[in-house]
Amino acid sequence: MKGIVIGICMVLLLAGQSFGACIEGDCVNGHGTYEWEDGTRYIGSIREKAPDGEGTMLYPDGGEYVGEMKSGARSGKGEMAFPDGKKYSGEWSDNLMNGQGVMNWLDGRKYEGQWMDGMQHGQGRLSYPNGQVKEGEWEDGDLLD
Repeated sequence: MKGIVIGICMVLLLAGQSFGACIEGDCVNGHGTYEWEDGTRYIGSIREKAPDGEGTMLYPDGGEYVGEMKSGARSGKGEMAFPDGKKYSGEWSDNLMNGQGVMNWLDGRKYEGQWMDGMQHGQGRLSYPNGQVKEGEWEDGDLLD
């Protein structure tokens, strides 16, 4: 259910970003720079007027994604620096962390493992700066007992 809600939110978000302009290059089928009205900027490979292939997405809130895109969405391998300082490196699907990946938080926590729909899900290990470790099966962001 959470995945459906997140998917709907992403569609609405992308729909709100539908107006913008090609800043330079080939923004139809090639390599170019495209900027949406909200200030989001994409630099990279474009196919059929959508980010597709390798590229960089710069968000107005300070977030930055570098990696693979498919039909306008973060899909494949990539790295995301979030505005709050956390950093994720790993697999993506439809703009969400899906597959294997590593998240590092500013406070020193580090999660290495599986992700599904943007949450820790599957086998994973969360380590803390004080040496504490939580390891095992995760579901929807929580470690199962």
